[in-house]
Amino acid sequence: MTLTRRGADIIAIVTVLVGLSITAVLFRVLARYKRRVQFGMDDHLCFASAVLLLAMLIELILWVLIGGNGSHQADLNEGTMKHFYKIFLANQFTYFILSPATKISIVCFYRRVFTIKPFQWVSFAINTLIAAWGAAIFLACALQCRPLNSYWDHSVPGTCFDSRKFIIVNQAFNVLMDFVILALPVPMIWNLQRAWQDKLALNAVFALGAFVCFASIYRIVVLFWIEPADITYTIYQATLWTHIEPSIGLICSCLPIIRGLFPKLKLSGSRKATAPYYMNTGLSSAKSPASEFFKLEDKSTFSRSTSETAVTGAIVTAPCLGPLDIQVRTDINVVQGEGSLRSHSHAST
Repeated sequence: MTLTRRGADIIAIVTVLVGLSITAVLFRVLARYKRRVQFGMDDHLCFASAVLLLAMLIELILWVLIGGNGSHQADLNEGTMKHFYKIFLANQFTYFILSPATKISIVCFYRRVFTIKPFQWVSFAINTLIAAWGAAIFLACALQCRPLNSYWDHSVPGTCFDSRKFIIVNQAFNVLMDFVILALPVPMIWNLQRAWQDKLALNAVFALGAFVCFASIYRIVVLFWIEPADITYTIYQATLWTHIEPSIGLICSCLPIIRGLFPKLKLSGSRKATAPYYMNTGLSSAKSPASEFFKLEDKSTFSRSTSETAVTGAIVTAPCLGPLDIQVRTDINVVQGEGSLRSHSHAST
């Protein structure tokens, strides 16, 4: 079928977003390589999310070209409508894997940065909930029609539940989790022994995820705009925001790591901090990065037996040495000579 203006627009927009997401992931890899930090679960989930985003882009292109997305339903034949529903179902499966993968990746990144046990337990519980919900939604998607082929072939008798309500319920859970993930690191950041300007800068990085929360909420709104009588035309906005949300989420998940590529960035108004305010986002296997990056610590981990020394913009903790127990004893023997005095000193410790 002919590519419509709406179809061309949505493909162009989503292609740019996916391109930015892939670029962010590549910069993430570069930051890990430059700092010689081993890849963790958060990195692997980001790679998987990038692949799933590419899959959704391919599905979108097919959805527009052979599925009639963006066109009026009255202008489409029966074969095109079958393609529409088949790709729609495939898009749901991909999204139901991509969304929890991105969220779990962000929480796993938090777990690498904040190693305090209470935070580890809370973050593990959140990841478990997200994974369990994702598995349940994926299974429900596979069972939304019995038999499943009645979803795209309406000539086959079968029973299906309301897919729009099903998607809205899942999106409501995503909105809740987005706000939880956004607020999760805030108490940890404000407990750091850093200047308030540095804490504000760290929060600003995490606050970029607020746009993901907005995208999730707006996606619920546009889902109500879908009209079953002309689903191929009215699903346009829902399709667009279904791709915007995970793309921005993946970019935001990479930004804290990408900031490690710019170690000289500082806040000009910072008074207390003597080191850059970006974070060490993993444990390095080499010794050299330790002189450039610091790991966020909670206030409770600092004790009186440690002191901080600023060395080339990094914080180095070393045991505090008390006054040395040194005694000095000096014996002076004065011998009258020929116009001169000779002194002999002996020191012992």
